[in-house]
Amino acid sequence: MNYYLPMTDDYRQQPTQPFGPGFPGGFPGGLGNIQQQLNRIERTLQRHEDRLNRLNRRLQRVERRLGLPFEEF
Repeated sequence: MNYYLPMTDDYRQQPTQPFGPGFPGGFPGGLGNIQQQLNRIERTLQRHEDRLNRLNRRLQRVERRLGLPFEEF
């Protein structure tokens, strides 16, 4: 039996296309695709902003419990 054992650098030899086939970011003139990407980025940004706000509120509660002075950023 002959088994193929991948070499450690095999992953470098395979082309990667994170935004779909053809062109990076999609095909030229694909404005719908660009709009979808922008919408996804905006949703991600909103999620990160919400998470950051929750973490800041949590930090403020911990600082109050420890008696540390509150710092506004």
